[in-house]
Amino acid sequence: MKQLLKLAVLSASVLMAGSAMAEETASAAAKADVTIAKGTDITIAKGKVGQAPVQVVYDYLVDRISDENGLADYQTLQINQKSPKAEDYQNVTLEVIKSGLADDSVATQRYRFVMNFTDDTHVWQIKSVKQEWQCRRGNSKAWTQKPCK
Repeated sequence: MKQLLKLAVLSASVLMAGSAMAEETASAAAKADVTIAKGTDITIAKGKVGQAPVQVVYDYLVDRISDENGLADYQTLQINQKSPKAEDYQNVTLEVIKSGLADDSVATQRYRFVMNFTDDTHVWQIKSVKQEWQCRRGNSKAWTQKPCK
């Protein structure tokens, strides 16, 4: 039941962005990021056989996306998945963007994941996770590597 509720919340909240968002994100990605976790030869988190990248990321962020009742303190949850090349389906970057936050200092929060699919285990793995914020004060369009005050 809990998994069904998670998928229902995720399905209701996910917005698909077009290529314009991907280009805007790529230019913002050139700036410094806060690395939550990074693996070199190790994996930060693995999914289960049959899970899509979005499901693996949702499981990883579940306590940051909603509370134990499935409630959240943001207006919009946007998830964007992109492959580096049209035919490279085993490597993706995935962004989770929370906007319309109830926080009076943070307007938007973003998590950026680098993931790959392994042929030997047949699961998606998270290789790195980065976190950035857009603050309500100052340059509200710029992403920052430091939490807003």
